[in-house]
Amino acid sequence: MTILVIFPKFVLSLFVNVKPLTLLLMAWLGLLFAAMLAGSYWLIDLQHAAMAKAGTMAPHFEMNAAHLSSDLLGIFVLILFFLLFSSIPLWVLLAVQKKQQQQATRLLPELPQLEPAKIEALGSTFAPVLHAMQALQQQQAQEMAQLSERNEMFANALDELNDMGRQLRRSELRWALALEATGDGIWEWDADDNSWYFSQRCKSILGYLDQELASSFDAFRQLIHPDDAERVANHFAQYVQVRPKGSYDIFELEFRMQHKEGHWLQILSRAVASRDLEGHVVRIVGTHSDITEQRKTIQDLSNAKEAAEKAVSQLRNAQMQMIESEKLAALGALVAGVAHEVNTPLGIALTAASTLNGDTETVLDLVHAGSLKKSELQHYLEIAHDATGLILRHCDNAARLIRSFKNISVDQTAEVIREFDLGLYLQEILQSLRPSLRQTTHTITLDCPEGLMVHTYPSAFTQIFNNLVNNAILHAFVAGQHGVMQIKVQILSDVLVEMRFMDNGIGIAESVRAKVFEPFYTTKRGQGGSGLGMSIVHNLVVAQLKGVISIEETPGGGASFVIVFPRAL
Repeated sequence: MTILVIFPKFVLSLFVNVKPLTLLLMAWLGLLFAAMLAGSYWLIDLQHAAMAKAGTMAPHFEMNAAHLSSDLLGIFVLILFFLLFSSIPLWVLLAVQKKQQQQATRLLPELPQLEPAKIEALGSTFAPVLHAMQALQQQQAQEMAQLSERNEMFANALDELNDMGRQLRRSELRWALALEATGDGIWEWDADDNSWYFSQRCKSILGYLDQELASSFDAFRQLIHPDDAERVANHFAQYVQVRPKGSYDIFELEFRMQHKEGHWLQILSRAVASRDLEGHVVRIVGTHSDITEQRKTIQDLSNAKEAAEKAVSQLRNAQMQMIESEKLAALGALVAGVAHEVNTPLGIALTAASTLNGDTETVLDLVHAGSLKKSELQHYLEIAHDATGLILRHCDNAARLIRSFKNISVDQTAEVIREFDLGLYLQEILQSLRPSLRQTTHTITLDCPEGLMVHTYPSAFTQIFNNLVNNAILHAFVAGQHGVMQIKVQILSDVLVEMRFMDNGIGIAESVRAKVFEPFYTTKRGQGGSGLGMSIVHNLVVAQLKGVISIEETPGGGASFVIVFPRAL
């Protein structure tokens, strides 16, 4: 009896707080109450049996004993039946409560399903209990399925979170390695708590170990050059001001910081701010770069550029001086040639005049003596006529040469634009070059349309053809060769004229063509070549005539310089 009383109370105390099990507990208590009634009847039978054993009811002992045995057997069967059907839900409830307390992740083993035939056999007394147990079993299965589904969702979310964490760590590692590879230091300012962070690289740039310099703004501010401190503070204060929503700007500033050893470094600081929706700075992350060597290199390059520009200026001055020297030398050669050309007709005229003067004195003597014959007078007149004609012709030639020299010399010294007949002007140039050509076996011809008027610099043509002819004489022909040079002019359009200077010489090698117009380039250095002649030609064509010059091969050998220029400037 004691066991039957204590055991239900113990079981009831375990499940008193489990609300979904109320119906099942009521059924269990009903069975327990039935067992208690049977137990009380069994106790009465035991009392009767004891009295019979004492002899008080001996006549009825056997009957009571038999009745007691029957009752005990019924009670035992009832208890077994009760324990059989009550133990299953009790163990299920214990497992559910244990799973709920431990937040289990695996499903509760399914309770055995009762067949409808067995439920019907239990009778009307236990049918509601069994149906309630089945409903509870289904509800628990659904709850366990939902819990399992939530568990799976939680596990998946946890896996995704772990993956995101791993990716974030890899991204942070790549970012840190990339910044470390650039040699830049990292600094950060958190506006919420006004905290600063400076990486170890920020300190090592300045020569400090990590523990030797505090990661604070004050520690780094003390190392900024006094002349830069105010500028840095103002720039930072301006950067942290409220910006319009969605704006994006970069903090960038150069300043000097003192190295641990005392010298100054040039630091480039770049940063970007994270702002809230109202435009206030939440956090700033930036880098420090040591650009001292870059600035030194830039300064060295600037100094080198300045020195190079100065050298180029000096070279240009020297080139201009050499060009002037070349021009004066060409003018001197022209003077010498013209002097030789003028000297010849003047010499002939002088000889004729001397002869005429001697004959005139002879005739005068005969006249004074009164012995002049008519035949002698006629002979003198014939000689005088021929002599004066000869003198006039050669003096005219000399005057023409002097006029050509005057025109060319004036054009060379006075660079002015004027309109002139290109063909006639080129003939005057060739006339001035003939003395030089007479010293060689070479000849030059001119093919130019008549009446071709141009409005440009005449002096440019004089210098151009002087240098082209001299270049051909020096480089184009081999020794003993009879060189032929030709100037051919043609009208390309109403605004363009083409001039070709051609020779039948050895031509120009492909490797040399690209360098022909470079200053001081010559293949005859030490043999009379200065390397400036063709450079002067190029500059005159491009700068003065506003044209272009190129080199072509001529059929059968030789070279051809093609000049295209506008008819009027």
